[in-house]
Amino acid sequence: DLPSWALKAIDKIRRNFLWRGRKEAMGGHCLVAWNKVTRPKELGGLGISHLQHMCWALRLRWLWLKKTEPDRPWTAFNFHVHPSVLAFFSAAVSSEVGNGRNTLFWTDKWLNGQSLQQLAPHLVRIVSSRAKKRSVQDALTTGSWVQDIRGAITVNVLSDFFKVWDLAASWILHPEQEDKHIWLLSSSGNYTAKSAYDGFFIGSTTFRSWGRIWKSWAPVKCKFFMWLVAHGRCWTVDRLARKGLPHPQSCLLCDQEEETMNHLLVSCVFSREVWFNILKTVGLQHLSPSLDSSSFDDWWENVNMTLISPSDKKLRKGLNSLIILGAWAIWIHRNQCVFNGEQPRASKVINWVMAESHLWCRAGARGLSDILLPRHTI
Repeated sequence: DLPSWALKAIDKIRRNFLWRGRKEAMGGHCLVAWNKVTRPKELGGLGISHLQHMCWALRLRWLWLKKTEPDRPWTAFNFHVHPSVLAFFSAAVSSEVGNGRNTLFWTDKWLNGQSLQQLAPHLVRIVSSRAKKRSVQDALTTGSWVQDIRGAITVNVLSDFFKVWDLAASWILHPEQEDKHIWLLSSSGNYTAKSAYDGFFIGSTTFRSWGRIWKSWAPVKCKFFMWLVAHGRCWTVDRLARKGLPHPQSCLLCDQEEETMNHLLVSCVFSREVWFNILKTVGLQHLSPSLDSSSFDDWWENVNMTLISPSDKKLRKGLNSLIILGAWAIWIHRNQCVFNGEQPRASKVINWVMAESHLWCRAGARGLSDILLPRHTI
């Protein structure tokens, strides 16, 4: 494994390049925590590799080869493995016992997908580390597993002992059949680095916007902006106020309410006018944000749920691209009003979206072409 200082140094370089494009970046430049950035896209990250998890996933390959191909010359050598890697490997591998020669009696999951550590935890706790390397073949053939027990015999230990005794007495080995080991994280049952890496994120919450953002056609900078929107990390008035930074008193586009990202994109009267006219050009003005719309992500999700039938697939893909473009246009116009002193003009935003959408179509936005071209050929 790479030492922790090396991982931190590499991550610092990657983080600074992502957020500022240069060697040094201050904390304020990093809008999203690095641990979140290095998650897979479907879990809310950018899909940038988590170096520690990647190192561990590749180290798991050594353990897998040592287990499945014990005749390799290097398997006789002892190599350091992080405790987290060992624990992960134990959870990810199940064994089907044949002759029992290559399956560990105390720690491997050979009893219908369970290990003795799960079935008899009190008993395993008083077995020495050295004894835990005993194979199933050795333990069952000679009964030597009984000699591995060291320590105080409590009621719980005694109960576990009789449980293991019954299991060992009833188990039948097949000398002519080799043990089979199954990698539980892949459909093939074999180790892959990808399945091992993804396994470190098991239990994480799915990022509900990831498909709409990353599977839609749009320039990367626009997708990155939508990702920041979904995480609530854009510098709108409410965030500036929380950080004690200079900020306008209200939304510059409507001058009616405090500016939040949800207000800016769906609740603002200026934005609702923009969305209505943009969607009107493709005959979908009925899907524009209503007066009750208060969350951009909820509105976008509801639009996709409205177009859920298979026949609406192309329409949905094109509409997602158009929504990304519309949100990007509103954000650009807002910044022009903040930094350049421009006056809010909905017509300017709408015209810019229409012109830009045709450039996107030429660049390869097929879904967007499908919903725009029919309207312009009538």
